[in-house]
Amino acid sequence: MLLAAMQRKAALWILGAFCISPTGGIKALAGLIPIHPHLKKLVKWSCLRAATLSFQHALMSLLSAKHSKGTPPHPKSLALLNNTQCTCLKDPLLDTEASLLNLTECFNLLYAEAIPGSRLLDSFPNHIFFYPCNHSSLRDCKTHLQSLDHLCLEAFSSSSTHVVVTDASVIPSRCMQAIYAAHIWNLGQQVSSSKAPAGKTTAPDAELFAIRLGITKATSMAIEHIILITDSLGSARQAVNPSVHSGQAHFLAVCSALRLFFSQDHGYRIDFWDCSSKAERSLHQLVYNNMTNTRVSAGLYLATSIDFLCSKSVISYLDTWRILFNHPTIQVQHFLPLRDRNQQFLQPSYSKGGSWLSHIG
Repeated sequence: MLLAAMQRKAALWILGAFCISPTGGIKALAGLIPIHPHLKKLVKWSCLRAATLSFQHALMSLLSAKHSKGTPPHPKSLALLNNTQCTCLKDPLLDTEASLLNLTECFNLLYAEAIPGSRLLDSFPNHIFFYPCNHSSLRDCKTHLQSLDHLCLEAFSSSSTHVVVTDASVIPSRCMQAIYAAHIWNLGQQVSSSKAPAGKTTAPDAELFAIRLGITKATSMAIEHIILITDSLGSARQAVNPSVHSGQAHFLAVCSALRLFFSQDHGYRIDFWDCSSKAERSLHQLVYNNMTNTRVSAGLYLATSIDFLCSKSVISYLDTWRILFNHPTIQVQHFLPLRDRNQQFLQPSYSKGGSWLSHIG
């Protein structure tokens, strides 16, 4: 109750509302999810983050053999308990175990690419370049796309330059997998076309899949320059980011391929270009159409990323909040419902300042 009262005061301060305003309404207007579902979401995330811990961490010795990463069990470890004891036990470790059951992604803290001075960007700082696009300015976006078109025309006249176009699609349906694809062009001709299912992942993770696919294929060919076009430059930066994050296995594969590629000659380089799918550039549109026309149903044992499970918990608690909000005692009869551009009633959300502030602010 104390935490809820503190959150109510924060909502009143944000909105400048009267003290007699209903709690459920002002929290929704301020974009503040009720504190207890928020804390449950943070606990869920904390349990999932146990997968990113080193095998030397003390928690690993308390988990079951499946999740302990080979650490010898502690005398009080879950690995030494039988099913009857685990059923009677109430402990946060059981929540951690339950959270990790659907996670198939593996993490490693102690790898060479993470050592300062040995990272890819430390070893080859003049070989990797990023070209972002300012999507908020139509003029800057037009100039950026013109530069990209000019670069592609030059690349098509050089046999040592490959243009790699990547894209990914996450299908909202629970029974479908995400799809990622990569096309490679040389001398104006398509020399490679690949696509594959990515399991249950978020959109940035699926984009990272596609970037890995494109880079590993391109570096296996006899070239000197790679121009990679993607609509997710953030995933491209993650592809060379040594920190522990979702999709670490793809980062390691990308770094291994690029390190070998750059070691061949000091002039070899890769350029990451930002190109929104809304720009409808011909090369990017071909990849997009090839990918969106593919549907792969979900199997029994899907590859599942940690960010997907985190986003799934967010959606679950948002649904709980919306069901609670629609109760008459929470919304109260004088709450003003607003509609979006599609004439649908706005539902509570805490992303981007909430659903209402953008309309009434």
